[in-house]
Amino acid sequence: MNKLFRFGAAIAALTLTGAGCLGGGSTAVTSGGIWQSTDATASWEQTAVVPTATGTSSLENVDVTTFAIDPQDSSAIYAGTAANGMFYSLDGGASWQRPEEPMANTGAILSIAVSSKDVCTYFVAKTDRVMKTTDCGRSFTTGAYVESRAKESVTALALDWYDPNIVWVGTSAGDVIRSVDGGASWTTLSRTDSAVTAIAVSGADSRIIFVGTKTSGLQRTTDGGATWVSFEKTLKDYKSSDRVFGFAQNANGTSVVMNTQYGLLLSKDKGATWSGVSLISASGEVRIYSVAIAPENGDVIYYGTDSTVNRSTSAGSAWTTNDLPSTRAAMALLVDPSDSTHVYLGSATVAKK
Repeated sequence: MNKLFRFGAAIAALTLTGAGCLGGGSTAVTSGGIWQSTDATASWEQTAVVPTATGTSSLENVDVTTFAIDPQDSSAIYAGTAANGMFYSLDGGASWQRPEEPMANTGAILSIAVSSKDVCTYFVAKTDRVMKTTDCGRSFTTGAYVESRAKESVTALALDWYDPNIVWVGTSAGDVIRSVDGGASWTTLSRTDSAVTAIAVSGADSRIIFVGTKTSGLQRTTDGGATWVSFEKTLKDYKSSDRVFGFAQNANGTSVVMNTQYGLLLSKDKGATWSGVSLISASGEVRIYSVAIAPENGDVIYYGTDSTVNRSTSAGSAWTTNDLPSTRAAMALLVDPSDSTHVYLGSATVAKK
């Protein structure tokens, strides 16, 4: 299906909860939403325009927590929020739309994964379910996966780039679940000792899967989930690295960064071995909320905190630091595949300790 068809979809009215109402007010230092930098985070411009059926609104008061990009079209960007559903842009972030489906345009969106083979197919993870669309968001299968256990939730989502019918889901119960038929049926392949916090499919080989957990470190498979290896003991010298927050990698998977309570760990061999990355602050002193690697250059790494975005062009050997444009934290970072100095920032409020 032609992606331009999505422009023709009717636009839902914007009724927001939690993080605040979408409004057309002036931008302030406390505003959040989505920002863009075209000079490697030295300066920022807020990209918050949301056309609606009754006029124009803004994303400036929305907490943005996750990004995804269409593997076939870098101008198609998807954003998940803490309380206001998902948004998408088809013009490189110049303007934003949202689906009509109520389950997609309300509540927390944990993750979005876009098919590498079909521009109109993507999956959306919420706390209690995974949804799927095959028609560019006109309609959704809202129960592609439903977490039926009252005290458990969906916590991670990833899509196989080689075969997009293979979908990976993690849960707060520690389950690693896989579908090989596009979400029609599911099988539990692993159970970790703590909640799954992140799942990533290696860009080098889609049979290699990285699973991060809340307190049990990294698990990795090299055979599509048939067998798993735990790195908790292997990485014990990196204090608190058993608490994993997320992963980032370049397009071909030759550089993989794991964000942990310790700090950042880097692998150059598809996750077989890891080494600590020297950061601006001592390891563990500053919470890193987001990490991104330039798709075409694994030496270019960005990481975001509650006040700065830091950039390295030498795989972490040296860093430059720039202040955030907002008092909200750098909760999500996305690097343009065609230009490593073009960066999208999702800002969100975090609870103060």
